[in-house]
Amino acid sequence: MGIFGNNYNQKGSGLTKEEAAQRNYFDMVSRHFMDFMKVNLLFFGCIFVFILASALLAWPYLFNLGEFVDAVMLNKNYMLPILPFIPFMFIGPFVAGLTYVLRNWARQEHVFIVSDFFEHTKKNWKQGLALSVLNTFLTYALPTAALFYLKSGVSELLVLVAFVIVSVILIIMNFYTYTMMVTFKMSLGQILKNSFLLTLAKLPQNLFFFIIIFGIHLALIVYAGPIWIVLMIFVLMALSGFTMNYYSWHVIDKYMMPDEADQPEEAVFEDA
Repeated sequence: MGIFGNNYNQKGSGLTKEEAAQRNYFDMVSRHFMDFMKVNLLFFGCIFVFILASALLAWPYLFNLGEFVDAVMLNKNYMLPILPFIPFMFIGPFVAGLTYVLRNWARQEHVFIVSDFFEHTKKNWKQGLALSVLNTFLTYALPTAALFYLKSGVSELLVLVAFVIVSVILIIMNFYTYTMMVTFKMSLGQILKNSFLLTLAKLPQNLFFFIIIFGIHLALIVYAGPIWIVLMIFVLMALSGFTMNYYSWHVIDKYMMPDEADQPEEAVFEDA
């Protein structure tokens, strides 16, 4: 485990080193593409009510979008409306269920899409909820803090650089947080600590995957917004999540899973 602490592994058996070496991303995506669509629709169906609630809460503020733009451009006092963010505090348990399914495919392990999704949504609901509350708070707090410092006289370049660095690190940490949650018996504090350490330890590789995923979403939003929405409903959330898990599981397996040579012969490791 090294700098990542004690052995938090639940019972489980992952891939052998030979099997892991044979993983091919595009082959796995091809084999599971229809499964991605199934679990994406399942996940979207579970969180749709929260997306709808957020859209309804944000609707009155869309008419005052010019006020927000003026605040940014002229450094006026402006507080982002908090109500549209609140519904997203409740999606964490469903993200945990989705992550379990995607992580199993990344490990080339069998999964029952519906039953395993809901089983691990229920099993991880407390930590999943706590993590989504934290993520939602940070999503609201970071741009709000940036607006505050922009009007306080601090260098705009400094504020922008700090905002981008902190935001990217927090996003990359989420490559690991839910995967650890469904794999190990760890406190939320330990999950966040280890996610932060892995984010920094593999920063160049993490940035590579972040840029690819973020770039695809940004390009679709800017040049094909309606297509992005359709893809998000049908497959893109699951495909993006699988890409994260495909890489993050490789890192977690290397740095956090116990070495088989160090385990007693009768020991069997499998996920709870």
